[in-house]
Amino acid sequence: MKGCTKSRIVRYLSLLLIVGMLTGCGAPVWVKPIPPDKVEFMSRAESMTQGGVTVTVAVPSREETEALFGTSLYNDLIQPVWIEVDNQSQKNYILMKVGVDRMGFSPLEASYQRHSGDKATRLDMDRFFYSMDFKNPVMAGTVNSGFVFTNLDEGHKAIHVDLVGNNDLKAYSFVIQIPGIVTDASLVDFANLYDNWVEISDEKELRKTLEGFPCCTVNKDGSDRGDPLNIVMIGDSKDVFSALIRSGWHQTEVTHGASIMKTVRSFLFGRRYRYSPISPLYVFGRQQDLGMQKARSSITLRNHMRLWRTRYNYHGKAVFLGQISRDIGVKFNARTITTHVIDPDVDDTRNSLVGDLAYSQNLVKLGYVAGSQVSTMRETHYNLTPDPYYSDGLRAVMFFVERPITLDQIEILDWEKTHVHTIQ
Repeated sequence: MKGCTKSRIVRYLSLLLIVGMLTGCGAPVWVKPIPPDKVEFMSRAESMTQGGVTVTVAVPSREETEALFGTSLYNDLIQPVWIEVDNQSQKNYILMKVGVDRMGFSPLEASYQRHSGDKATRLDMDRFFYSMDFKNPVMAGTVNSGFVFTNLDEGHKAIHVDLVGNNDLKAYSFVIQIPGIVTDASLVDFANLYDNWVEISDEKELRKTLEGFPCCTVNKDGSDRGDPLNIVMIGDSKDVFSALIRSGWHQTEVTHGASIMKTVRSFLFGRRYRYSPISPLYVFGRQQDLGMQKARSSITLRNHMRLWRTRYNYHGKAVFLGQISRDIGVKFNARTITTHVIDPDVDDTRNSLVGDLAYSQNLVKLGYVAGSQVSTMRETHYNLTPDPYYSDGLRAVMFFVERPITLDQIEILDWEKTHVHTIQ
């Protein structure tokens, strides 16, 4: 009996050791914070002005947050967002903190998650965190600033600032880059992707151009086809990013040592890894410019998207060509050991994305064009895995503007009509 108990203790301690090595978590420690004006995060701040009210937003990195607050909030998936409201109007406003993050944290909750030291130290932490909080209201002719404590996003963060006054709403949308992870987009020089950019202003010309894009992704040497190119996004990059991030999409890390370790942890413990790398696919002679994913319950269940910046602009707005699919499991593969299995009904995944982004309040117009790969149960096409897929061969074309756009304001273009006969 004693031997059995001893064996259990050894196994338990070994498990704790392994978990500790994998998570890398230690007990919270609070050190003296550095004043905000001594930390470099404000060099990435962005500002917008509406009707005499200027909003400035900045997001500190992991290291900058630790310096500002004296503890590693990122370890508890908490991310402070600095907001300044310079109200030179004649009205008073309230910052809707819930609009920044509906599942955010109060300052004392954030402090509690990182409590350390004796009772006096914990009380000092609470006082400090409370002093750093953004305080309402913002009276006419005044400037208020402070932090709102949100859930952690890496790579880029969409921040929506809603100021409510008497019969008035001012809405601001920002997309802030956050140092820390290496993504596909961070390695792309978007401004110099092409020697010649093409401007389109005619709708018929736009449709013809979109229909003429390749039907599918390919492998690196272009010898085999992959997933169908079934989405197009048109708009300022900021508005497209805003819609995606607001809808729960996250950039994917490129494959390197740190991301591999995170993937292993996610697989072993069944956790979500919102930035898990995705394999490269190719269009226009290069792999995706932007990889995105929407995590579900685990790393084996996710939606992933690849986007390529085309050489075209429509009325000065960027045109992105892309592919979306839904992972529903994993299987063994001779080349990569394991690979994801996609939902064969890629049209359902495509149309679900449209509905998802309609709620982002950035989607203003929608249409469908031909040009993707038609695939039915009678004449089935496969991606590179190879997995079968079924599609009507249409691309969903989504146009984005600054929010807020309500559902009843979305224009449906009288272009191609989606079909339902592919799975037969």
